[in-house]
Amino acid sequence: QPYYLELIAGEVRRLSRLVASLLDISRIQAGERKFTMTAFDLCEMARQILISFEQKIEAKGLDVEFQCEEDNMFVLADKDAIHQILYNICDNAVKFSTVGGKLRMSFSWSAGETGRNRKAVVKVYNEGQGIPSEDIPFVFDRFYKSDKSRGLDKSGVGLGMFISKTIIEAHGETISVASDYGKNCEFTFTLART
Repeated sequence: QPYYLELIAGEVRRLSRLVASLLDISRIQAGERKFTMTAFDLCEMARQILISFEQKIEAKGLDVEFQCEEDNMFVLADKDAIHQILYNICDNAVKFSTVGGKLRMSFSWSAGETGRNRKAVVKVYNEGQGIPSEDIPFVFDRFYKSDKSRGLDKSGVGLGMFISKTIIEAHGETISVASDYGKNCEFTFTLART
């Protein structure tokens, strides 16, 4: 009985996340989710997110690199929304990393631009299975799951990257992914500088 109750509880939690994600998407697309643009330190936010994954990182023995062009990098965006995106990308990076593999978060200013026109460039890289080249165009689609067998990711509903792209585009910014299948994966997005 405890075994089956745990299975049911797990599915209820998964369905609850699915409903919450669908409601979030509906609010964004209907223009009901308002983004409050404020200045905040992107690197400090990233440090806190990384610390929240400490146990999972240690359990997998990941080699972590954290690179910021400056100690403090202030961007203008909706802080909660960007936290949601960065947390989601990091969660996927840790989840799909090879045991003992590399996890790298890097933050830099875009080259070739000056002053307020420069953007923060956020990159999250992990060594692991990666994404097949034929699946890359669909990563940001609704309900897309690269791990089709659900072997590695039994909790995801395939909406995290779609929500991330929707939020980033609402900020007037871009998000992309590159992967060398069987080796690594890297997500990149931009944010406006304060």
